[in-house]
Amino acid sequence: MPSIETLCDRIEELEQTVAAQQHRIESLDCKVDELETELEAEREDRQTAEARCAEVAETIDREVSARLEALSRKTEATREQVVELQSRSLEKGGHLLATNVDPDRIDVHGHQLEQITKDDDNEYFRLPGEEDPLARGGAVVQSTADLLPLQRLARFDDEMLASTTNRKPDELAAKAWRERDNPGRYKLWSNGGANVRTYMTAPDLADWIRQEEAGVSKKYSQELARRTIDAMIELARGKLGKTKRKRRTDGLTYHETRVVLHQGTELPGERPVADATAGSESQSASRKDGYAATGDGRDDHDPSHDDDQAPATDAVVGQ
Repeated sequence: MPSIETLCDRIEELEQTVAAQQHRIESLDCKVDELETELEAEREDRQTAEARCAEVAETIDREVSARLEALSRKTEATREQVVELQSRSLEKGGHLLATNVDPDRIDVHGHQLEQITKDDDNEYFRLPGEEDPLARGGAVVQSTADLLPLQRLARFDDEMLASTTNRKPDELAAKAWRERDNPGRYKLWSNGGANVRTYMTAPDLADWIRQEEAGVSKKYSQELARRTIDAMIELARGKLGKTKRKRRTDGLTYHETRVVLHQGTELPGERPVADATAGSESQSASRKDGYAATGDGRDDHDPSHDDDQAPATDAVVGQ
């Protein structure tokens, strides 16, 4: 059993420990009070800053909105003045750069503008048939009125094209005509031979229509392709031809309708194509090499060469 002296020493140690802990607690209480005071001060500062920011934001919004509104009114007034000056200049026979003109805002008699190209390769707007008294940009190389109906429709965007045409084949004909310049992997138009610059087949057109028009069945796409080809021939005004080729695929023989653009055909607004005589000779040689390589004369050669080696059963439908 511990002695009284040992117990007294133990009690003294415990009292010292309790005193130290009490001192620590009092120190922490003071620190907590200081932190709460600082936090309250920071909270008040934050609320003051937020109120100030809201006041500044309201002031800026009010002032900036007023300035933006005034600037918008001034800009619109300036735009109206520019449109008025452009409209009067056009009525006096002026030719204006197409990049500076918003044709939807121009107000002229008849509400008709003509887009032309001049010697400087720039496009201009003018009233139909008006000559520029200042002769700026040189002579008129090409005007919209000189284009084929097919070319004019092809220049419209899809929305304007749909509102301008009242027949689906006309709309598809214009879109298909645009595809001549499509550099994609799948090309609707193919290069021809010595006498044909480029051509398009009815099966390829039907496939393309099914890609462009959602919900079109294979049978209906073939019917649309036939009507589109007829519309394209009509809108091209004799610049395109339609032929039928006798083809063999998988042992079956069928007639394939083609739209062809012959070499030497001049299209309004397009630079003339150089004489392909020299090129056709080299193509003929390469074709001979290709046939020699296959050795059996089967129908796996380039279809663009069929125009140079037409079978006796070919018939020209229109040109």
